[in-house]
Amino acid sequence: MTAHAPPVPTPGLIASLHVRLWLDLTAGGRQFAPLLITHPPARRTGEDAATIEARMRGVAEALGASPPGPLLPESGPRLTVHGGGLLLVHLDGTPHALRLHQPARRLHMLAGLGQVLLAVGLDPLGPHARGAAVDRYVEAAGEAGRVCFAAAGVLVGGRSGRRRLEAVNRVEQWGS
Repeated sequence: MTAHAPPVPTPGLIASLHVRLWLDLTAGGRQFAPLLITHPPARRTGEDAATIEARMRGVAEALGASPPGPLLPESGPRLTVHGGGLLLVHLDGTPHALRLHQPARRLHMLAGLGQVLLAVGLDPLGPHARGAAVDRYVEAAGEAGRVCFAAAGVLVGGRSGRRRLEAVNRVEQWGS
């Protein structure tokens, strides 16, 4: 039996994804920014857990994320901060990007960190889940190996083009 490559994310899939970004602290007191990407619960005929998982594996692959392991993969610069509170998340294999509107202050802090912890959930999560529900999802997905991770760089965009920010945190600090 041959393994099939996950599908490249389509514009429709990208538009349906839910992105949650927050600032957090490591056990050592260092600030970091997790960015959780999830699929909504099944809504169409023929859409089931296996279909959603295949789609999300495609998203994880397009972001350079992989299942938990001893090393956190670096997926390169994936996020671009634009004026007006816009954050774009770039995926391989498609010219389309995830769009996320955030307060300018949060994006300024994100740009200063220089990296985010990408987390791609393989199971659906409702679009209105917040706080404790997201915490439970992340804990359960992590324990079951149902989430893929990568460290992604943050760029600052503008009319003159992008410039890479020097990372404040190194990959080793994500897990401490």
